[in-house]
Amino acid sequence: MTLHGQTFVVTGAASGIGAATAALLRDAGAEVIGVDRNTAADFRGVFVQADLSSAEGVAAVAEQIPERIDGLLNIAGVPGTAPWRLVLSVNVFGVRDLTRALLPKLVPGGVVVNLASNVANGWAERRDQVIAFTSTADREAALDLVGADPEITGNSYRFSKECVRWLSLEAASSALGKARVVSVSPGPVQTPILEDFKVDHGRDKVEGAVALLGRAGQPADIAHAIGFLVSPEAAWIHGTDVCVDGGLSAHRAAADSLSVTA
Repeated sequence: MTLHGQTFVVTGAASGIGAATAALLRDAGAEVIGVDRNTAADFRGVFVQADLSSAEGVAAVAEQIPERIDGLLNIAGVPGTAPWRLVLSVNVFGVRDLTRALLPKLVPGGVVVNLASNVANGWAERRDQVIAFTSTADREAALDLVGADPEITGNSYRFSKECVRWLSLEAASSALGKARVVSVSPGPVQTPILEDFKVDHGRDKVEGAVALLGRAGQPADIAHAIGFLVSPEAAWIHGTDVCVDGGLSAHRAAADSLSVTA
């Protein structure tokens, strides 16, 4: 993969999947603008320390991005162990607002990759709630809209990634013929927040999934998939979700189907 002369914005670039993706893109010859609320030691490229949990933070990032970029990779995310308003602010509105701010800066044929999750596979079951939430322009008004729903506030990470799935489809539709938008849905990945996922989603469930697969995913596993999606070889992949979970979703879907027909 060769990406010489191209520039990519990578959020969440200080650690985990974001750091692995930034490194892969740099090794392929790209210029990388890293964005993270945490500092990144020895970051090779331009680094913007910023907080995507507020509209002001997103605007501050957008102002520092050059007028021509080849891609935006929305990888930054907050686990469900954080307060639900913070989870939704970063994972949903950070993605929505930064994408809308930077889409005009994408070169023709540029690409946006949003990090979703395989926990969002059932997003269409809450389609109406997802659309109502993500289409509310004011963040605080949107958060107030769902604040009384324990199914959302108690499962804020899952709901946030369901929103990412929809936002990816919505942006892909609006960008037809101009840019590509895809989402990537990992399973359990060995990152600094894997322990948070065990607490949020259930330790037995997450560790059982890892045991079933033989190992947890590694940040590089996801980074290589993202690297392919931003490459010229993926030029006809647009408006879809790419599941990168070692087959976990397929196993669960098959097991559920077999239990119904048994």
